[in-house]
Amino acid sequence: MYSLALGLAEFDVRVKLIKPGYGPTTRFAANRAERMKDLIPEPYMAYAQSVFTGFSAMSLSTTEAAVAEAVWHAANDPATTLRYPTGDDAVALARAR
Repeated sequence: MYSLALGLAEFDVRVKLIKPGYGPTTRFAANRAERMKDLIPEPYMAYAQSVFTGFSAMSLSTTEAAVAEAVWHAANDPATTLRYPTGDDAVALARAR
């Protein structure tokens, strides 16, 4: 993303990356099980299921409104900020790094 931002800056195009956390109320969360079932090899299925179960027990998450607000903020932010962690969980993870 950084190289894309540098390359497009010459044309006055800003690149922004919205980084949402886990959104259990979104259609992405609802569709994940069906879309992922054929992508996980059988030897990894138990591990993958434990990860999915862990996601459903998280106390922090990302809402649709948080993503919409982040997109608006990024689009209107004149700063050269590239990454915008979005949602309480993503912000907490970004701060922990």
